[in-house]
Amino acid sequence: MPAVVEFVDAEGMVIAFLNARTESHAATKVPNPRPARYTRAWRTGGYTVNRVLEVVQITVSCTAGDSVTAESDARVARSAFLNDLTAMPLVRGSEGLTGPYFDPDPDTNEDRYSFTVMLRIRAAR
Repeated sequence: MPAVVEFVDAEGMVIAFLNARTESHAATKVPNPRPARYTRAWRTGGYTVNRVLEVVQITVSCTAGDSVTAESDARVARSAFLNDLTAMPLVRGSEGLTGPYFDPDPDTNEDRYSFTVMLRIRAAR
């Protein structure tokens, strides 16, 4: 019988990764009460390659009181995905789908920058 492998909680792994590397608190949902500065990261897609490898699409949105801070937070977060990837032991690679782009919140008009990455993640034994 082959060893049982399971895919990890990609969102949880990414949130812990971002919270260790950015000044802006990261979560999968907008915090309540809504702070002036925060980062939201959530799974927006992906696919299974085989029984031990999946590709996960993660979107990250950085919100702040001004566009300069929001853009800076997005650049720092994206840089972490590109340069500190080995801190997530099961992640085998990262690819940027979009660079940070201005994405103001349509409901609150808060300044926000967003980007999307694809992570290749190995299943855990």
